[in-house]
Amino acid sequence: MINSSTVRSALTTWSRDITQEQATLFITDAYLRLPSRTEIAIHRISLDDGSIDFSAWRKNRVNIFHRWRKYETREQREKFDALIPAILSAMEKHSPGLHKRITAGNSIEYLVSRLLKESTDAVNASLLGAPLLDFERECDEAESAINALRHAYRQQYQRHDH
Repeated sequence: MINSSTVRSALTTWSRDITQEQATLFITDAYLRLPSRTEIAIHRISLDDGSIDFSAWRKNRVNIFHRWRKYETREQREKFDALIPAILSAMEKHSPGLHKRITAGNSIEYLVSRLLKESTDAVNASLLGAPLLDFERECDEAESAINALRHAYRQQYQRHDH
């Protein structure tokens, strides 16, 4: 189930891979393309003449990352919740792996594909003679993927067993 906590966590993860400014631009564009949307303080960044409204960009970034993501007040919750479809749309386009992770959750299919990817990365690191630190990181990620699959499969098995 995708809830605000999941999306806020994903937004934090995403902003480690790209800058807040990039994420703001992607989210703003996705928000403005929504067929129906709640009116919140999100302003156009890219103008019709091709110029950029840097003031709007800054305001949007502050609202998204420093106000609404806090999710402490009723107003912050309402505004962040109104932005969730745009955040998910932007992630789907610009970070499909992260989008898949938060939308597929703990499905066995997703976890198997993650395991295949991570174990392949570890095998490639060993065959290509990667530095030990890189090889260890790839193995840790493969181990994490197998543990996640094991955990999800056990939960599924226990649900069907009762």
